[in-house]
Amino acid sequence: MKVETETECCTIISEDIKDAIVIEASPGMGLIGNILGWLMVEELNMREIGYIESKYFPPLAVLYKGVAIHPFRIYEGDGIVLFLSDFIVPPAVVYDMTKAIVDWMIKNNSTELITFNSLIVKEKQHLVAAAGNNREIVKKLDEMGLTIVPFGNINGISGTLLTRCATQEIPASCLFAEVLNHYPDPRAAAEIIEKINKILDKEIDPEPLLKEAQEIESRLKKLAENVQVPESPIYR
Repeated sequence: MKVETETECCTIISEDIKDAIVIEASPGMGLIGNILGWLMVEELNMREIGYIESKYFPPLAVLYKGVAIHPFRIYEGDGIVLFLSDFIVPPAVVYDMTKAIVDWMIKNNSTELITFNSLIVKEKQHLVAAAGNNREIVKKLDEMGLTIVPFGNINGISGTLLTRCATQEIPASCLFAEVLNHYPDPRAAAEIIEKINKILDKEIDPEPLLKEAQEIESRLKKLAENVQVPESPIYR
């Protein structure tokens, strides 16, 4: 049965899944959320149960094994509901869309929300940082060995979801990967998997991400070797 949750600018068309943990995975710096979302779909054999649509979304479809699918889909499996986007959500849509997601969670008695973001660093220390929307969940994250972010801003859909969930007394957390730039970083995403496995009590294998990271790093190394660096001009 499909159920619609509608706001001014977007509509969630989805099955109802009760008492689940909700994970929001949309791309940002390093594409961390998107990379993790796709891995979870594959590793947990999640099934698609719906999608979000909006006239403000970019005009595109996503190809998956040759089939065109919605660019913002909803999956479920083993007590988890995953909201997975393949594009950066336009800022003008975030307010209404996060309201629709939290309304869907309230209707389905969702127990918790987890979202992803990135921290831009000059040098990686291979830490996974975290923040929560109440003191209890921050304590839980700290006990799991995550580095708590004491100050700063959480931009985009992640931050808005945390505060919206707080107003509804839904525990929510954001996990941050360290990235050096905006390029896809599957190795950084893989570092979050260990923590996600603890939180969800799962055994998601990070090996596909590590393999992908090695392939990307190998291609970049070959590219660097093939680039001819021009000699600096000499001025007299």
